[in-house]
Amino acid sequence: MRRQTNRKRCDVPFAFTLVELLVVIAIIGILVALLLPAIQAAREAARRSQCTNNIRQVGIALMNFETAKRRLPVGATQRIGIDLQTGSPYTGDPTMFSWISVMMPYLEEASLYSQVDWTLPLGERNALNPPDKSHHIKFETYRCPSDEDVDIVNDWYGARGNYAGNVGIGTFWMNDTSPTQDCAYASLNPGYACTAHKYAGIPELVPNPEAANSSLARFGTLMKNKGRRMAEFIDGTSKTAAVCEVRTVSGQDTRGVLHFGAGCLYMHDYPPNFVGLPDRSRYCGDLLDFAPCQPAAQEWRGAWRHFARSAHSGGVNLMLVDTSVRFVSDSVDEWYWRALATPTGEEAVSSEL
Repeated sequence: MRRQTNRKRCDVPFAFTLVELLVVIAIIGILVALLLPAIQAAREAARRSQCTNNIRQVGIALMNFETAKRRLPVGATQRIGIDLQTGSPYTGDPTMFSWISVMMPYLEEASLYSQVDWTLPLGERNALNPPDKSHHIKFETYRCPSDEDVDIVNDWYGARGNYAGNVGIGTFWMNDTSPTQDCAYASLNPGYACTAHKYAGIPELVPNPEAANSSLARFGTLMKNKGRRMAEFIDGTSKTAAVCEVRTVSGQDTRGVLHFGAGCLYMHDYPPNFVGLPDRSRYCGDLLDFAPCQPAAQEWRGAWRHFARSAHSGGVNLMLVDTSVRFVSDSVDEWYWRALATPTGEEAVSSEL
């Protein structure tokens, strides 16, 4: 009799074929490609929201300053007049501080502000032993998280940020102590050279109706050695720009420096993120396409010109004098953008951007 042997059938484990594996990998790759832009967009939306909140906090501080002082801060303060200790006119670099410096107590930096002798020019504070390096400290409130986080420029210019005050249209000269930027204060500060420099930029805006020899074709919200009063904003506080974004570039690039007046001021010559004309700053970092810059370290005469720029796609955050914040498109009408610069231009513009 034949013995029957019970044999168990061995099941072959299931496995992907090479074709199936490639298909799965391709599907996963497509899903990742679709998902990454969405994640990046969500992250940028969060950064842009934080940026909007930061500039709004600057606006609140600006209004608190105005309430306390009955005027807006001076955009760039420079020392002029007679030295009471010597009886002679001040000589040397008159650079003192910026509108951001005097706003420190209104942005929870009162302790740091009180530790600095603001009656000394920046050069003298920097030459102390040990040097006063309070202008090296970065404030997160003045940094847009969408932009590159940069270190200080150097010991002189210090820390940088992304929010600048509207100084008008044209070129800002640090060797001119006059609010009108036409050397009107030259006799009060004879130790510092000043030559009248009529703005020669946009033809239809020349000359400045308030100061024919000014380097600024139109004056903005913040001025040198003058703090505007709210009554001066006859165009309306909801129709005048106060603070906007600027780009910071790594390396020795002076755009956005916080405590050197011209570094934290911007111009309304052209719409946001305009690349047809470079910024003009003391030093420039890498000449990147998104933020062209014309270095002025050679033949330095103090001319500065910064345009509104941001790391956001398609526009910039702009805060108006009434502290409302708008996202302004790069394609905003050029005339409208210039009209926003002037508190007293009497342009008929809408408050809606």
